[in-house]
Amino acid sequence: MQSLAGELGIGRTTLYRWVEDRDSLISEMLSEMVVEEIRASIDQAQGEGIDRILDGLRRFMVTSSAFEPLRHLVQTEPELGLRVMLSPGSAVSRAIIDQVQTEIESIRPDWRGEKAAELSDVMTQIGMAYEWGNIVVRSEPEIDRAIWAMDTLIRATDRIR
Repeated sequence: MQSLAGELGIGRTTLYRWVEDRDSLISEMLSEMVVEEIRASIDQAQGEGIDRILDGLRRFMVTSSAFEPLRHLVQTEPELGLRVMLSPGSAVSRAIIDQVQTEIESIRPDWRGEKAAELSDVMTQIGMAYEWGNIVVRSEPEIDRAIWAMDTLIRATDRIR
């Protein structure tokens, strides 16, 4: 935070007034990047309906897992990295959940509200676990496995209706 304040030409106190703390700053930056990237990934996705959403999420996971600054963060400061991304209600997970929920509701209007919100939350947690849980322990993300699990969840939800 001290070097950032220096680069901005402001005092640390001013920086902390603007962003509260380091976690908040990182979380806010990442959540804005997530919204842009997830939208772009879904816009480029192939297929229709659920297949399009899953292809978009696959593209998003490939891009985000290759983002070296984020990989560095979760590997050098795993507690901080996972906290800003995975903790319940974090801005990053909330941004992903909101985007996934919007997509689900667009293809399944009958799932609007709580059902789409819960499904989006579980899908996000699955993706985060297979992607960032692996990266933090220096294993490669299991993106195809995450997408398979999400697909299974969605199709099971569709049958339960």
